Amino acid sequence: MKITFSNTIFSKEKTGGISRYFVFLIKKLIEKKIDIKIISLIHKNKFLKILPKRYYGGFYLPNYPILRFIEKMNLNKFNSYNKNNSTNIIHDTYFTPGIYKTSSARKVITVHDLIHEKFKKYYRNSEELIELKRKSFEDCDYFICVSNNTKKDLIEFYNIDPSKISVINHGADHMIIENNVEKNFMLNFPYLLYVGRRERYKNFDFFLKAFAKTHKINKQFKIVCFGGGPFNKKEKKLITDLSLFNKISQIVGNDILLGKYFSKATAIVIPSIYEGFGFPLLEAMRFKCPIFCSNIEVFKEVCGENAVFFNTHNEEDLIYQLENKLSDTTKLNNFCSENYVKSMNFTWQKTCEETLSVYKKLI
Repeated sequence: MKITFSNTIFSKEKTGGISRYFVFLIKKLIEKKIDIKIISLIHKNKFLKILPKRYYGGFYLPNYPILRFIEKMNLNKFNSYNKNNSTNIIHDTYFTPGIYKTSSARKVITVHDLIHEKFKKYYRNSEELIELKRKSFEDCDYFICVSNNTKKDLIEFYNIDPSKISVINHGADHMIIENNVEKNFMLNFPYLLYVGRRERYKNFDFFLKAFAKTHKINKQFKIVCFGGGPFNKKEKKLITDLSLFNKISQIVGNDILLGKYFSKATAIVIPSIYEGFGFPLLEAMRFKCPIFCSNIEVFKEVCGENAVFFNTHNEEDLIYQLENKLSDTTKLNNFCSENYVKSMNFTWQKTCEETLSVYKKLI
């Protein structure tokens, strides 16, 4: 079996959940001795460095802008390779119209979320991306969705035949659990953890406003934001206006450091109004970190009843949940124990095996 992966997501993301998913999937495929190749001329992705260089091509340029002529060059390189090699499976990494496939090749695409379709107001280019998706779906033989919620949305918006869709979850075992957190940890105050990007549908402003209103909680806790880049001007103004300047910090680091922050956090707060799946949720489960999250379907799909849910449109509800549930350590510990057991089922080995089953079914 010969599988080629498009470079598209690796030319768009330096880091990010989608490129992380593909790199850990490919890593497991390599361990199974599957013949794979990521074809590109130029990429900007840091996660690719995890893989042996012989499995991906192109130059690493971390700061180049997303330009159409570079995308076209990458696509031409990809198509040329597929024309001249007997590829069985073409796995598109991010909605790439114009992929060439021979009569014997089958095209697969992974759909992570449909945020642009559901919340067009957040993005100026929503219509453009939706059109790209339509074009890239036209010759697609099979779809992988990362959750049942994403599958439901895909069927609703694009009328995809359910028999051409499989739900295959992410893994979480890329996160290493260490036992020496106490000795090496640098924070000595209780904190609520927020992980990843903060813009648009992530609903971070909502969390800040609710936190600022609850004197009971913001006197006891600080907020630690891990990843997502430095605070921008708008965020800094909001933090200042809410008098939270000394109550919040932003941290950058690798997965090992993130694991330490999960292990010592009083809880993670995930206020998104929509997600396709959500790595932070799985990672929190793996590190027995109590979860306070939006009452959206995908979060209930992943952790069932083992989280404290709140209404994303009601600050008072989040305040109530924080003030009344953070101190209920018995209940939170029970949630954590249940979630930890459940998280053991989310492995990259399982993701790989289920994806291989899709490939084999197609050829």
